[in-house]
Amino acid sequence: MTNIEAVLIGLLSTTHTREQAEHAARTVLRDHAHQLAEQIRENTRARLTRVTAVHGEDWGRTWASGRERAADLIDPEVQR
Repeated sequence: MTNIEAVLIGLLSTTHTREQAEHAARTVLRDHAHQLAEQIRENTRARLTRVTAVHGEDWGRTWASGRERAADLIDPEVQR
């Protein structure tokens, strides 16, 4: 996984061709989207037991499924 901060610093601190800048921007956006999707998945797993205990098993499964679908929509790795 690319260190997004390092790529942005490199992109903004030096001169690049248009193609290099486009590639770097796509890489940063793709990696950031993947990281956000993974955070949603991790948060869902961490909270599922509590959500299920409070709202019931069916509701918990529906809640987790919705969050997983949202993460999949964000994650470019799933879109491939």
